[in-house]
Amino acid sequence: MLGNVVSLSGITPDGRILEIGCGTGQVTVPFARRDYRILCIELGENLATVAQKNLAAYPQVEVRNIAFEDWVTQENAFDLVISATAFHWLDPSIAYKKTAQALTSEGAIALFWNEHVYSDVLTVSSKPVWCKLRSLVSHLLFLSFYHLHQ
Repeated sequence: MLGNVVSLSGITPDGRILEIGCGTGQVTVPFARRDYRILCIELGENLATVAQKNLAAYPQVEVRNIAFEDWVTQENAFDLVISATAFHWLDPSIAYKKTAQALTSEGAIALFWNEHVYSDVLTVSSKPVWCKLRSLVSHLLFLSFYHLHQ
């Protein structure tokens, strides 16, 4: 997934990322390993605390415990905005405008979610098949890229 986000967004190695709803930092770590400068916005106090611990080895990453809607936008400051299973919780009348303001003119947004497959066909007798499918699908991330300044 990381390779797709990097190549499709066009972010350069010295790029800056805004992550909306970083949770525990699970998605943040692979980007941090590439030395991207990352600002993580996390509403949940406990999640932000865990993320700070998980990301402590990466001095170029900052975690702020604040609602995205309340965060003071840093205009034209980010090359990429990412959000994994969080963006849909935001007020769209605020979220898209703030995201566009935060992005540089060439910036991109990557939104991704886990998709879970449920089916009556996959019964207890097909448990191994179901486990493989569930594992496969939960690792597929659907990326949405929008160049908001076009």
